[in-house]
Amino acid sequence: MLNFINQFNNKTYLSIFILGLDYIEIVGNKMVTKVEFLSKKKKGNELSNADKKNWVHFRLKAGEKIFTCKKCLTLSTRPRAQFDDDRVCNACRWAKYKKNKIDWEKRWGQLEKLCDQYRCKDGARWDVLVPCSGGKDGSYVAYMLKNKLDMHPLCITMKPQMQTEIGRKNLESFIESGFDHFLITPNPQIYQKLAKRGLIEQGRPKMPFVTGISLLIINFAMRFNIPFIMYGEEGEEEYGGSTSQVGKYQITKDYLINYYYSGYNPTEYLDQFSKEELKWWIMPSEEDLNKAGLFLSHWSHYENWDPYKHYLVAKKYCGFQELPQRSVGTYTNFAQLDDDLQDLHAYLMYIKFGFGRCWSDACIDIRRGAMDRKQAISLIKAYDGEFPDKLLDKYLDYFKMNEQEFWDVVDSFRSPDIWRKVNGEWKLKFEIE
Repeated sequence: MLNFINQFNNKTYLSIFILGLDYIEIVGNKMVTKVEFLSKKKKGNELSNADKKNWVHFRLKAGEKIFTCKKCLTLSTRPRAQFDDDRVCNACRWAKYKKNKIDWEKRWGQLEKLCDQYRCKDGARWDVLVPCSGGKDGSYVAYMLKNKLDMHPLCITMKPQMQTEIGRKNLESFIESGFDHFLITPNPQIYQKLAKRGLIEQGRPKMPFVTGISLLIINFAMRFNIPFIMYGEEGEEEYGGSTSQVGKYQITKDYLINYYYSGYNPTEYLDQFSKEELKWWIMPSEEDLNKAGLFLSHWSHYENWDPYKHYLVAKKYCGFQELPQRSVGTYTNFAQLDDDLQDLHAYLMYIKFGFGRCWSDACIDIRRGAMDRKQAISLIKAYDGEFPDKLLDKYLDYFKMNEQEFWDVVDSFRSPDIWRKVNGEWKLKFEIE
């Protein structure tokens, strides 16, 4: 039992809040202020999860307690998650707001006007760039842009660090369903060194992929003079995080650094690598970005983000295939299938913050109404925090570590506020009930 939840209403130790944010919508030349989706609660101290330093080595501040969202089970250790005085996370508030308050027909109309602005009428050139590895979400966005909005997308993939066979097949099927596509394979030696540094310093073995996929598409846009880029979901809104992007349809450079890269600017690695070696990971200068006039946006601003719907559309129209069994650490079998390092990435999330892949998936399904808390708790108990044992040797070979070195790195990210050792085994300090 989370035995400290009962202490939550005793606000002597902590006030938890969400900043009220107005949503601004442009209708013609008129600016309209929409109903605020977050309650204006009395401002208190920020939780540790809002502290960038704690995204790597999590520690509670004095007087803080760990708790779950009373609606979807989001754990308070989630980086940048915010909770109101009723102990409801901002992902739940956003889910309720977008269901009841957002006029999605108007949002779609905004997208149509945006596409009208950038569309190449004769199709002689690409008019929008889409990052897509052949997974359900990227496939869906590219399919909708091409077939529902009459755009001419160029899709780009950075080769996953440990590409899976099903990931390779899904990418091939996506391309064969009718898309122009570039596959970028960075220098494997640099890729591996960055991954090892990301693992050791940040507990982020997929760091070079996560940063690279967004940067290389910006560089491609500048090279081919394609000013329109469409990413997938705005994860901070959808899953609980910063509210800085609420109501904003354009992505900025600062947003990319603070949230896509978790606050780490890739130029920090120039101490070990040359600019030539980091060419896929260095952000263009502010001057070059301004000259290029790029417009970056999230699909989730214009249409309600529904991963299961994306899966069904990608399966029907783009040849997408799911796993024959559940993914490691969760109950689903159709998400994040392209990289064997995804299993380690999710496991390290569990190590750093006390919740893993199953916990995250269950919270999403609760918010979309596909699961209740009782079902979610049963699944979390069954699968969350599962380690991909069959891949351990592959990880050791890739990171050039022995098993002791590997587990020493993993254990270095265990917070004493989250973990304790019992009879030589690591145990969470709390149970979900």
